[in-house]
Amino acid sequence: MSLNTSTETASQASFGRRTFLKGSAAALGLVALSGAGCAPKPELEEAVQPVEPPDERIFQGICRGNCGGGCCMNVHVREGKVVKTSVKPQENPLDTRICQRGLTQAQRIYAPERIEYPMRRVEGTARGEEAWERLTWDEAIEYICTKWKGYLAEYGPASIGQTFGAGTYAYNYFVYSRLFNLLGGTTYQQGYDMGALEQGWRMYGMATYLIGNHPRDVLDSKYIFTWGANTTISQMARWPYLLEAFKNGAKHIVIDPNYTDAAAKADLWVPIKQGTDGALAMSMVKVVIDEGLQDDEALMKYTVAPYLVKRDTNKFLRMSDFGTEPQEGPLNPMTGQPTVIDPIVVVDETGKQGTLEEIASPAIRGSFTLDGHEVTTAFDMLVERIAEWTPEKAAETCDVPADTIRELARMYAEGPTNLNVGFGNDHWGNGASITHCQMTLPLVTGQFGKPGAGVGGAQGGSSSGWAAANMAGLLYPEGAIGGLSTTLLYLPQIMETGTYGDMPFPVKSLFCYCSNPLACHTDRNALIKALDKVELFVFVDTIMNDTARYADIILPAPHWFEYETISTTPGMTCDFNERAIEPQFECKDDVEIARLLGIGMGLKGMDLTTDDYHNILLDSDGARALGLDLDTVKDKKRIQVLPETYLYGRDENPFVTSSGRAEFFLEDVKPRYDYGQQLDTVLLSLPFYEEPIEAYESNPLRETYPLTILTHRDKFKVHSTFALSPILTELQPEPTVEINPDDAQERNIVEGDYARVFNDRGSVVMKAHLDPSMRPGLVWTEHTWLQEQYKEGHYSELTSIATRDYYPTNHPFDTLCQIEKA
Repeated sequence: MSLNTSTETASQASFGRRTFLKGSAAALGLVALSGAGCAPKPELEEAVQPVEPPDERIFQGICRGNCGGGCCMNVHVREGKVVKTSVKPQENPLDTRICQRGLTQAQRIYAPERIEYPMRRVEGTARGEEAWERLTWDEAIEYICTKWKGYLAEYGPASIGQTFGAGTYAYNYFVYSRLFNLLGGTTYQQGYDMGALEQGWRMYGMATYLIGNHPRDVLDSKYIFTWGANTTISQMARWPYLLEAFKNGAKHIVIDPNYTDAAAKADLWVPIKQGTDGALAMSMVKVVIDEGLQDDEALMKYTVAPYLVKRDTNKFLRMSDFGTEPQEGPLNPMTGQPTVIDPIVVVDETGKQGTLEEIASPAIRGSFTLDGHEVTTAFDMLVERIAEWTPEKAAETCDVPADTIRELARMYAEGPTNLNVGFGNDHWGNGASITHCQMTLPLVTGQFGKPGAGVGGAQGGSSSGWAAANMAGLLYPEGAIGGLSTTLLYLPQIMETGTYGDMPFPVKSLFCYCSNPLACHTDRNALIKALDKVELFVFVDTIMNDTARYADIILPAPHWFEYETISTTPGMTCDFNERAIEPQFECKDDVEIARLLGIGMGLKGMDLTTDDYHNILLDSDGARALGLDLDTVKDKKRIQVLPETYLYGRDENPFVTSSGRAEFFLEDVKPRYDYGQQLDTVLLSLPFYEEPIEAYESNPLRETYPLTILTHRDKFKVHSTFALSPILTELQPEPTVEINPDDAQERNIVEGDYARVFNDRGSVVMKAHLDPSMRPGLVWTEHTWLQEQYKEGHYSELTSIATRDYYPTNHPFDTLCQIEKA
């Protein structure tokens, strides 16, 4: 059954907004014609006697549409059907919310595009033709497992791969990684936002959007720097906290090339040239240090600033350099390998050397010769690196006036300052280096781990208890052998060459879930070409979408409200998502699908119920300390795990890096996915300015493709999720490309024209919208739509899979194009 399925019975008809308004007008007209105030006939009075409404039950649902909000809502059920969702009041009014997407969940549950049963592509038909035959679950599982067993025997476990995205922000889908770790299969990370995430993990111990104090701490901020984020749309759960901070007098500084909704709410908008944010951040750090605004004590106590760097090797000076043998430390719970204890050596202001335990106040400035080793403090290495980035030089690169750069640096250092970062910078090929520069600024100024001062803060759960969840037990049960991890960005090259680095690497099967890469990943055409060479492509999802159409086997998953989950986002709470209704059709949840595959492959450790799985998740000292066991979670449904006073990065909650300190100097930089690449480790150890891969100013390609195309979040979708919601598509019916009126006039494009956006990789046709808030030379569109919703082509055809090897990531912004009237 579908809520928007038309029938010939008027009482069952589906009404769009316009139809409803017309129907309402007609109804009012009938009332007028009937004669207001006239006494009704007795038979009519009898016919309209009120009917007792059916019983209604309300369940707790968690919206997990990949926006990061994790909104807790009421799910209303009558006669076994979800009839609506509504806001569920929370103890903190700033967390009481539901957006237009969450309000349309009932339509998603009963959507005609729901996948109802397992299907297999008809033999002899091409991928994408949508010629399917129905299978039973037994047939589907047997088919997959028979194929997998053959691949294992002939090509080895690496020939079977899995790939997934951020998906649904719940722990259930990690069950597939458990399965693949038992198989020894390959994991192809899809690389969304991974430049900033990986760099954040390395520097702070948490990713950029997980770093931070409790979200309410922003209420104590004097300055809020929104950088690379349109918070009003892309961080809707965070925006109420910012609004409250503004009421308290916080100044809002927005750094963005375009005049976004967030910029319209700013005290200062800084229209930076796209992709040059690293230059601005480097120059701000230089101003801070040149004017003596740095926080020496914070640098000394909480960062690697006093660590001594050997000039010949670019390594930290340790006791082993003086003949003391390293000791074996405790096991790393994620790798199962022992850690190494080799204490860092520092000096004090008098030149006395010792370990951090022996030197109470180590020096953060200076160069020394210790037992023949020429060393310099990490902080002075940073000072050397940024020396060239005067405000005047940075202004030439990033189009921000030198005096504005100085003003920004002084405000930031004055504090307390919150750096409200988003993923905008990470969508560039130089996103990791931008993040390195950005994330150094709070460390130098000491704007972290104290009231009103921090980074992000939208999601703080990773350091508050979720980091203590039993992930090792989930992912690596007894008998797990693990497997290679790489990126889906490399798959086209692997399929073209048959190798991974110098290693033969046949890829025979790919298992995809919690994502729609053919709509969301960069360079759709390259990915399709690669998938065409994979013998067995299995896809798990709720609805038929772009990626499902290219699968060989489709397995139907239930909607979020049809099965139980424990939610992880936004991290201040442990949330239980109740099963409001039974799974529809023949859908099975992730734990059950993985269980069937595991049994079919003869694997121990996969015969689990959902309760078994969640009990493993909560089997940790950290979870027990927070009072988290499955019965309690089910009973209370929402449990606070992050106190409102939580501050990250100082004594009570130190940085969860290997050193326990924030690391602006990165020792031993290696490729995230190492297949023998050579990196410039000296360059990568400290912040540096790096141009984009394609959309840099002096690229000769600009003669042919002078425009840069970006994508933005919109109010009615999250990536391709909700793309087919009838109510939302009525409000926003099709893709648009927004262009500055001057750029449009140059191309004879007027409002409402269909425009062709193209480059050497592909093209797409969208409706043009002239927008003076766009920076000249930039265009942007929504991220993203399904192929069927574009007039021609797909936005992803324009983008590239080229990436930088140290932290490979999707970078849809790093794209040159041209536009013409279609």
